Amino acid sequence: MSALRIPSRVGIALAAATALVLAVGTAAATAAVTAAGVFGSSAPPVSTAGFPAGGHDPGIFTDTCSRSLTAPNDPIMMPGMSGMSMQHDFFGNPAVVASSTASTLRGGPTTCSTSADASAYWTPVVYQRGTALVPSRTLLYWRDPAAIAAATHAMPEGISLIAGDESATAPQSTSVVDWTCTTTRRDPHPTRDSLPHDCAGGSQLRLVITFPNCWDGRTMDGRDRSGAVYATATGCPSSYPVQIPQIVLHVTYPTSSAAGITLSTGPDTHGPPVTGHADFVDGWQQPRMAADVAACVDAQVRCGPVRGADATPQGGRQR
Repeated sequence: MSALRIPSRVGIALAAATALVLAVGTAAATAAVTAAGVFGSSAPPVSTAGFPAGGHDPGIFTDTCSRSLTAPNDPIMMPGMSGMSMQHDFFGNPAVVASSTASTLRGGPTTCSTSADASAYWTPVVYQRGTALVPSRTLLYWRDPAAIAAATHAMPEGISLIAGDESATAPQSTSVVDWTCTTTRRDPHPTRDSLPHDCAGGSQLRLVITFPNCWDGRTMDGRDRSGAVYATATGCPSSYPVQIPQIVLHVTYPTSSAAGITLSTGPDTHGPPVTGHADFVDGWQQPRMAADVAACVDAQVRCGPVRGADATPQGGRQR
C-alpha cells in the first residue's frame, strides 16, 4: 500500500452532513455540519505500506502513556477545585492541574509515546490493602469496532469524554469496565470480569476502560456525558451521527492478586472496586490525530503503536 493522501477533515464532515440530510433528516445533519468546524483543516499523509488489515480490530493504532502524576484533581467534573476530588492517577501531560483544558494541554509535555499527544487521561487510584499501586504500564487503543461499517472521523479537537461510573453501587458491564490480567503464553486470553480477580503466575492485574464512540456533533464538554454514547451492533444512533475513534484504556498494576483491592472515592478515602472509570481531555495535535485516524482507523488497517513527533505508526499489533 502506498502513502495515503488524507482528505480534509472538514471536507469529510461536510460530505457526511450531506448524506445525513438524505438519511436521517435535518437534526442529525445539523450536528454533522457543526462537527465540520472541529476536525481540523488538513492532515499530512501517513504511509501504511505493508501494514496488516482486517482481523478482530480491523482499524487501530495504539499510544503508550506512563503515569505522569497522582493528585486529588478532576479537570472535567471539578474544574478549578484543586485538591477536592478523589485521588486520580494521571497519564500523558504532566502539567495537568484542576483548571486544565484542552487548549492549555495542547503542545505541552507528555509521557506518551508520541509527543503529538499531550492529552490528559486519568483513572481512580487503585489500592491493595490500603497501599496505592503505581501503574506499571498504560496502553491506549484508538480503534474502530469490527462490527461497524460507518466512516470514522478524527477525534474532535478539544473534546473531553468520560467512561464508566464513579458513582456505581454495583458491578458495571464488562463492555465498559473490564478487570482482566495481562496475557501470557500459557494464558493468551485471560478471564474478563466486572470485578478484580486473581491472575495466573507471571501476569498482572489489568483494568480496561472503553469509551463511547458516537458523538452528537456539538457537545465538547464531557461533564454531563450527554455528548457521546456507545454504538450498537447497527452503528451510531441518528441523534449521535458522528462516529469517532473508540478509546480503550488498558492500565496494568504490579500485582497478581485481587485481595484487598479498592478504588479512591475522595481525597483521602477509598471503597469497593465497582466505581471504575476514566476521563480524557484531548490535547492531540489535530493534524497528526486526523492523519492516523484516516490512514489506520477509517482505512481498517492495524497500525500498531505510534511514536515520535509525527505519531508515526510502527506496524503490527501491540498487546
